[in-house]
Formats: sequence, C-alpha cells, structure tokens
Amino acid sequence: MITSQSNISLNKGWNLIALPMAQTDNGTDRNISLVSGWNLIGYTSDTNLSLADTTFNNGTNSYTWAQALSNGKQQAYLAYYDSSPSTVSQRKYKYLSAENGLDDSAFRQGKGYWVYSNQSGNLTLPVIGGTLANQQYAYSKIRVSNGSLELSLTDAGNSTYNWIDLTFKYWGVNPNTKKYGFLDLNGVDDSEEGSKSTVSSQEGVWIKSLQDNIALIRQN
Repeated sequence: MITSQSNISLNKGWNLIALPMAQTDNGTDRNISLVSGWNLIGYTSDTNLSLADTTFNNGTNSYTWAQALSNGKQQAYLAYYDSSPSTVSQRKYKYLSAENGLDDSAFRQGKGYWVYSNQSGNLTLPVIGGTLANQQYAYSKIRVSNGSLELSLTDAGNSTYNWIDLTFKYWGVNPNTKKYGFLDLNGVDDSEEGSKSTVSSQEGVWIKSLQDNIALIRQN
C-alpha cells in the first residue's frame, strides 16, 4: 500500500531537482549545512519561503539574510535551473534573490539551488516544516512514468524505453575536490566524491531525462 508519494516533472535534457520525502512535519525550522564555496541544496517544503526570511549562523553569530550579505558571509544570488518551458531554448539558469525584479524571490518545492557561501555554517529556513532534515531515500526505489506507463528506474533507463539516463549527479562537499559525485545503480565510481545509493532530502540532484513530459515518482 502506498502511504506517501511525490511526483516531479522532467523535460528532455538536464533537470535540477530536490526530492520531497515521506516523513514530514509542520511549522519547524530546517537547517542546511553549508561549506565554504559552492553548495547544491534541495528544497522540499510546500511552503514558498522568501529568501529574505532565511538566516545564516557561522557557529559564532547569527545573521539575517540582509546582514549576512552586508557582512560578506553570503553571496546575494542563488541559482536554479528551470527546465519547465516547452521551448528548449528557454530552459536555462535563473536567479533567486531577495531583490525585486529578478526571476524569483522564494524557494519552491522540488527545486535544487546553487548557493555560494563565503564561509561554512548553517542556513536556517524558518517554520517551513516539510521533509524532515537529512532524510534519505534509496535511489533504486524511484519510479518513472510517461503518463500512461509506470516503470522502475532500471527499466526506464534501458534501451527498450530509453526514458532517462541512469546516472544522477550530486555536488560533493569534500573541500579538497569540490566535484560532482554520482548516484549510479551500477555502483560506478567516476570521481573523487564517489558514487552512492541514496538521495538526501536537503541536496539538489541533476537528472538527465531523454524524453519530454516524464514524471519522477518517489513513493513509500
């Protein structure tokens, strides 16, 4: 019996997503650990949180987002990849900012975001609830649908259907490498970060779809 499910729409090419998971609550903070440099984080709450409402704590002091910028703790713009347009040429990076007039000002469920942090610490997303922190989901349990047929991830990636590339990418946090690692059903280790078999609720993941209008399904 399915007790919890979340679906994420994919279009042909690369998609940057976060995977909402089964165990959730309401109204609690989420704290995401950041290293100095680039971080690829995931957002899984169904609350659209304004970037301006986040805070950053470096272990010594806590800063509002505006204070974190003025004190040089964070970079002003987060980046996400919008693969949703039906026209391929319109699928591109966009920017999340607390400023008016850019692409977006709030975190959205199911999206991955690039964050450049000038120092390590915690990014706090207040009272958003949603997926419990650092929950893990087995990569092999993901299913894929084209609207009329639902397949296991392995079947969706084989030559019969060819819906999806079976190698997913995540951004490693090893300070000595700062490279992509891989989620791979075959256990292929192609980088210093290595391969792994689970997805974290707080990480962004790159997925390459080979077809338009494919749905990635997480279910328990």
